Amino acid sequence: MALVVSAFLYALWNRDLRGSLQVRSTEAGDGSPIDQLSEAILGSGPIVPVFEGDRMQVEIRIETGRGSRGPARLSGSIGAAMLETAAGLVPRQGCSTERTVGPLRRGPVGARNWVLESGDPLGLFRRRRPSVDSELALVLPLFTSLTDRLHVREVEASLAAPRAGSGTEMFGVREYRPGDPLRRIHWRSSARHGTLIVREFEPPGVQTLGIFCDPSPATREVADQIARLAASEAWDCIRAGGRVIMWAPGAEATSPTEARSLWALLDWLARYPDESGDMGTAPPPTSDAIAVTASANAEIGDALETIKQRGGVARAWVVGEADIEADVPVQRTGLKWPL
Repeated sequence: MALVVSAFLYALWNRDLRGSLQVRSTEAGDGSPIDQLSEAILGSGPIVPVFEGDRMQVEIRIETGRGSRGPARLSGSIGAAMLETAAGLVPRQGCSTERTVGPLRRGPVGARNWVLESGDPLGLFRRRRPSVDSELALVLPLFTSLTDRLHVREVEASLAAPRAGSGTEMFGVREYRPGDPLRRIHWRSSARHGTLIVREFEPPGVQTLGIFCDPSPATREVADQIARLAASEAWDCIRAGGRVIMWAPGAEATSPTEARSLWALLDWLARYPDESGDMGTAPPPTSDAIAVTASANAEIGDALETIKQRGGVARAWVVGEADIEADVPVQRTGLKWPL
């Protein structure tokens, strides 16, 4: 009886144990664009960016708040990989191990079904503390510059050329800054947010490029290729000083305030097409547009035609052999990357 009581008290003594996961580093895979990234262009981004094909070093750690504890075991899954670490005695400074996960595919990497188990050395009592599933990392799509491709370069010459403008076309809204003219205050938005919001207008000659993505790619491989092409077009446009808005029929477009942040655009593309739904959102107002699709989509076709009618330039990437519903220049490609 005394042995059982001792075992119970020992198991109770282990209740201060806790587990944690942290991405420590990544190993770049083939085609990773990490070497060409410029902080000046990208703005602030993730501390450890992760791209398709990378391998991720994850620290699995067991900590104790009040001196040595144990035994303990922490186990669960990261993506498709089952991982664990265990210790007979967890010292005051904690214990950890690193595991490699990958190569990784585009999209969220979930930490699921993680459980911290502790008990007594005799195995009479066991304590299981499951954790809430979470997103450990977001794997971004690969991208590269497409301006060296002959067909693209010919079309880009007209797409990137600044056009004279009045500077009165509304681009979006943002918080009021000292010095903003009072006539630009958007009173309805200000009342809704509880702070002053002003209209932001597109400066003359600044390109706002809309990249319209297929809302329902047939396979994950097709979706990955669409994301890579869209990311590459965004990279080229932002480097040239333009703005980019991502959109897919049924999905929420990226915010105009994120139009110069490649990180924000890559984030949207990493989750594509999961961002798509049945919300029926209208295409965002842009000066030019590029469709990236694998199927004929009436909403994308109408959006491209609208851009043309307003004097903008429109073209399309098609993954496969589908015919799109717009009279615009088309560049076709398969699933190979790089192109």
